Amino acid sequence: MRMTTGLRTCSWRAKTMAAVAALSVLLFLPAASFAIINATLQMQLGNPSAATTNAANTNNYLMTRTVEALAYANPLGQPRWTSWDLTAADMGSAVRSTSFYVDTNLPTAFYRVKTTDYNNSGFDRGHMCVSEDRTDTTNNNKMVFLMSNIVPQAPDNNQGPWASFENYCQALAVAGNEMLIVSGPSAFTGGTLLNSNKVAIPGYTWKIAVVVPAGSGTALSRITADTRVIALKVPNVAGIRSVPWTNYVTSAQQIQTDTGYTFFTALSSNVAAILRAKVDGVSAPKVVISQVYGGGGNAGAPYKNDFIELFNAGTATADLGTYAVQYAAATGSTWSKTTLTGTLAPGKYYLIQEAGGTNGVALPTPQATGTISLAATAGKVALTKTQTTLAVSNPVGLAEVADFIGFGTTANAYEGTGPAPAPSNTTADLRAGGGATDTNNNPTDFTAGTVNPRNN
Repeated sequence: MRMTTGLRTCSWRAKTMAAVAALSVLLFLPAASFAIINATLQMQLGNPSAATTNAANTNNYLMTRTVEALAYANPLGQPRWTSWDLTAADMGSAVRSTSFYVDTNLPTAFYRVKTTDYNNSGFDRGHMCVSEDRTDTTNNNKMVFLMSNIVPQAPDNNQGPWASFENYCQALAVAGNEMLIVSGPSAFTGGTLLNSNKVAIPGYTWKIAVVVPAGSGTALSRITADTRVIALKVPNVAGIRSVPWTNYVTSAQQIQTDTGYTFFTALSSNVAAILRAKVDGVSAPKVVISQVYGGGGNAGAPYKNDFIELFNAGTATADLGTYAVQYAAATGSTWSKTTLTGTLAPGKYYLIQEAGGTNGVALPTPQATGTISLAATAGKVALTKTQTTLAVSNPVGLAEVADFIGFGTTANAYEGTGPAPAPSNTTADLRAGGGATDTNNNPTDFTAGTVNPRNN
């Protein structure tokens, strides 16, 4: 993988120059026209759609090249997504290609989109991996002109905010950052380019850029919960040419919801969840209940005390001075509460010790202490933005409730389709993603597992 210097070895340059010299001969040969070799650099963030190299996988076929990796969808006539790495070293003096090329590397059973399929369509041949991002050599530039890297883009999209954001990403790379980028189409309209009826028209184009500052090791190793993520979702329509790209900033989570893909799978689950939630230019905390344990001190219990654990899955420090955790029996309407103090930084845990017994060992040092006695197998826990005691059996949806878990089969209130699974004296209910996964559905967000109190 490329290190932060972006330098390339002499042997690599020699091979590239040989490829350039032979290009005039190779361009019109079959599959060998463009070498397909190594995806490790271009797909560092993961494989969002779990694409495979099986030619029978016509809707999600993985292609890996020196310049990009992509998941090609034959029924759509375009990539589902394209992923690439960008540093200043990738942008040089090579002249932009004057032609687009049929991709003869696609399986023979696939329709191979031609540049003429776009003729008189009213849509640009929109690059996903950007031409200007691959100007270090003529050969690398020509590879991103393969039609498998192209989607139909409205000219006002492609030449307006989309182009401005491309320029911005290039400026960040020139400033010394390594950019890990993934881009694609979404929300297909049902229409196709009429010349072949083989190329579907997307309603949006989207891009996610992870900005990794220079440092030692690979870009992936330098990504933390504080890393900047810029996600863009641009309507593929006329009339937006002069609109600033910043008007279309969204979150990677929103694009994930739109597409069904899973971004940042190469990262730890809690860091990935934090990065997916970021909206560039907007900082906000997001405190959730990450673990509930009610078996403290009981027979076989690993810890002497019950506890409730919180996690900040947002992008800014949370002030907990107005918050409380509240507990009621599985079908009850009488709530006990523990008020909170202090702050909680992004990516950190907050441990609240509650009532206990004689069995087990002491918890790690808690940030808050209360006297609530939780049931081991069923109950309800609310995280509230105020310290006023709740008064209804089912407070889900109330403005003051920041998060909620109903656990055990008898719980009569919960987020989503049902309660979280029943824990026990020896297990806790833990939120997936290290505490960061929040789909507002208790049975999928939580699993019963090994008790693991965390306080930092």
